[in-house]
Amino acid sequence: MMSITYQEKRIGDAHDSFIVRGQTINMEETRMRRIVSGSVVIMVTGWLTAFGVPCYAIPLTLEFQDQAGQEPVVDKEFQAMMAEVDKTQLELQNGRPAAFKALWSHADDVTLSGGFGGAIEKGWAQVSKRLDWVGGQFSKGTNTIERMVVNVNSDLAYVVQIEHIRFHVPGKAKESARDYRVTMVFRHESEGWRIVHRHADSQMMKQAPK
Repeated sequence: MMSITYQEKRIGDAHDSFIVRGQTINMEETRMRRIVSGSVVIMVTGWLTAFGVPCYAIPLTLEFQDQAGQEPVVDKEFQAMMAEVDKTQLELQNGRPAAFKALWSHADDVTLSGGFGGAIEKGWAQVSKRLDWVGGQFSKGTNTIERMVVNVNSDLAYVVQIEHIRFHVPGKAKESARDYRVTMVFRHESEGWRIVHRHADSQMMKQAPK
């Protein structure tokens, strides 16, 4: 028999820390979770309304734990995906985009807001072309990633991180540096986890409007 608990657990070191909430164990459990989660939200909303507390949205995340008190199941598939993302981004920053491109969905709704600016690319044809162009801007790259948030459910996940990149523009002797605020969105497809959106910008300094 399964009991429902609400908790947050941080797993991993400072580079690969995961906030694990409600990982999927199997399809039947996923179906049960959605049913129970909806019921809990309705019940809590009813309780708060009865006491005169306004309720607009109550973000609850549930995870399953058996009565023996076992630890929640980590989504090891997504953890492996993030290791591949980190490894293949380094490939991209050394002028080799193919491995990073292989981690993307090829669907028509994928989007890329690249760190070098310009239009938002939409659809795999445009995203693929942009990633090839990006690979041509890098050589001799290294990076440091500060992973701030990782949140995963059964079919969607997102990551928020800071990326510090050091590289050479091909043919240039001087080293260049870029620091990016990054959000990536992932979707679980038939082939596994795939990137469906990436946004990177270099607005690291807070500035008041003029």
